[in-house]
Amino acid sequence: MDGVLTLAFVYLLVCTIPVLVGACVLAMEHRAPIRSSRAGISWFFRESAAHAVVIAALPFGWWPVSPIQHHRREDIAETPSPNQNRVPVLLVHGYGMNRACFTFLKTYLHTRGWDWVWAINHRPRSSPIPVFAKNLGRSIERLVAESGSEQIDIVAHSMGGIVTAYALQEFGYARHVRKVITLGTPWAGTLTYVFSWLREGMDMAPDSEVIETVKNYEGNTVAIWSRHDHMNVPTSSANPSHAHSIEVPHIGHQEMLISARCFRIIAETLNENTALVEGQQ
Repeated sequence: MDGVLTLAFVYLLVCTIPVLVGACVLAMEHRAPIRSSRAGISWFFRESAAHAVVIAALPFGWWPVSPIQHHRREDIAETPSPNQNRVPVLLVHGYGMNRACFTFLKTYLHTRGWDWVWAINHRPRSSPIPVFAKNLGRSIERLVAESGSEQIDIVAHSMGGIVTAYALQEFGYARHVRKVITLGTPWAGTLTYVFSWLREGMDMAPDSEVIETVKNYEGNTVAIWSRHDHMNVPTSSANPSHAHSIEVPHIGHQEMLISARCFRIIAETLNENTALVEGQQ
């Protein structure tokens, strides 16, 4: 028992290291000395906990699943209004992650009436972003075909937003997608690419060809971002001029994957989309 507790403590301690480094990077970017504050301490522990939860979930998401496996077959909450048409949602993960990182968001959307919520994995691992984008396009077509919907919505975290924009802009899949919602996506690239060990990380360099291609993407986009996102350097990279941006204060990069605040914004944004399609005011 003592050994298990020791391993758990070491694991949690390791998860704080990138957050601690990120706090130093944010202090330099904002040119603000590091000071102890309630908001700062809360951010540190919440983001560290998010790292621990998300990383612990990864072993459960390496294998692919089909859209029908993510189709909600029965109501587990209040029955949606009969005049509402819930558009299928495709979840696209970021660098180094897999579909398991969306476990909480998928459950949240299912319990609020979305029947089709499908999280995918990028394949093959450690590839250029255009390769991921082409495979994402095939996933878009598959979800459209299996759900019977003409269009879908996409929610993408971090690098997933770049993959999505590339697929829609360069490979012609925009006709299948109504709206893209990004969480902490480095639209103008991020200097943290220097720490990447997978090939796709190099495509997030601020001067990469991929970033130059998508940074002014003109599709219908809502960008959720934070000035406390330590994985985007500079943080303004996640706040592009071409998107409708929503800032969520005092939230970190990985916390966006488990945050009720972000989930509510996502659900409200998807509902706004439904209202537009149905012609409601």
